[in-house]
Amino acid sequence: MPASPHISGTVERLLALKRMPMLAGLPAEELSVVAEHARERFFPKGSVLLREGEPISALHVLLDGKVHLSRRGRVLGHVTADGAVGGAAMLARDSDGLQAVAETDTLALELEADAVLEIFEDHFPILHHALRENCRTLIDLMGRLPGELYAQAFPPTAAAAGPASDLDLVDRIVFLRQVSPFNRSSVNALAQLSRGLAEASFPAGTPLWEEGDSSGSVLLVVRGTAAGNARDGAARWNAGPGAAMGAVESMAERPRWYSVTAATPLTALHGPMEALIDVFEDNFEMAMDYLAVIARWQIRVLEMRVAAGGRDLERFYGCDEAPDDPT
Repeated sequence: MPASPHISGTVERLLALKRMPMLAGLPAEELSVVAEHARERFFPKGSVLLREGEPISALHVLLDGKVHLSRRGRVLGHVTADGAVGGAAMLARDSDGLQAVAETDTLALELEADAVLEIFEDHFPILHHALRENCRTLIDLMGRLPGELYAQAFPPTAAAAGPASDLDLVDRIVFLRQVSPFNRSSVNALAQLSRGLAEASFPAGTPLWEEGDSSGSVLLVVRGTAAGNARDGAARWNAGPGAAMGAVESMAERPRWYSVTAATPLTALHGPMEALIDVFEDNFEMAMDYLAVIARWQIRVLEMRVAAGGRDLERFYGCDEAPDDPT
């Protein structure tokens, strides 16, 4: 239990934030920006940090004490010093939220959601870092998912098939407007994105890349079906119009983590990830929509993993222990 509520110094705040895996790789100058926005909060035993059913209002990095977490009736366990509470659900704009209660007197650094948005908007390198680290986390989580669940894990796509060829700028904008996370983006942002993409067509059976290849580009399916497989074929799924193939590993700066083949004649828009990052830098809301999609995907995979008998959900939320689920 904290001896007394006290204000930690700048160095202590920096060290506490640097122990968070999501922030560990940030340069000192950018980490200092985060530390400047963090304020110390003391929560007496029994205090509610976050309430399930409400949007996440803040991210908490624990300096001392213990916080009990639960979600959708499931006890996740406890977060202790150096753990963080609320980050993924906040980025995902998850309306279900979390129940977080101080089990002992607890000292934490608090970053309000509005402050996080301000940091991201004013300091794109920090937002870029968050995008990269969340994509890396997603790849790691997918790597622990049973292969037979891959087809259910990928976000559904609801885009109507675009033209088979010769997409002009208007065609591209209309198509992109159907694709998450671009469906809330401005016409100007979509036009900028469109100009960085080239059209390509592939006959059925064409290998597009192999697992382990270098990444760095994204392929957006416009018409037709792409077949993905991983783990030497143990995990298989199909992706139709609106699927952004290769984006996650390219943002994560990781090798391809699955192979892709054109299952049918395929029309796609493709381009370098650097071009998408440039668009994100110029269009903050689009970048945040993409980050929300990745965070929601993480939570979806975690919940699937829990349903399959795993404990990833507890580990993801920083819990050092979790009781057996009585159900």
